[in-house]
Amino acid sequence: MNEIKYMRLFLFFDLPSKEELEKKEYRIFHNALIKHGYIMMQFSVYIKAVNSVSKVKREIEKIRKYVPKNGNIRIISVTESQYNNMEIILGHKNINEIYNDTRRYLKI
Repeated sequence: MNEIKYMRLFLFFDLPSKEELEKKEYRIFHNALIKHGYIMMQFSVYIKAVNSVSKVKREIEKIRKYVPKNGNIRIISVTESQYNNMEIILGHKNINEIYNDTRRYLKI
């Protein structure tokens, strides 16, 4: 039986939100992140756990549908092991990070 290879997607964004249209695009993008299971790690940094390497590209394509016209959005994937090796120098994990980890995945 193959072991599940968990990955973490980090999505970083900096979007303008001064004009009314920019605010609307920001809300649409932000709501899409939440709808697709991303959780806020810190301001403008969202993360999501996926249960296979092949799902990374599909997740990126889902998010591309909601990208605003202006701004800066970046995404990177890391293995669960790399994610767990991250050191917190100041602060702590937020409640979403504690409760929404890979242990909540159902193995079918």
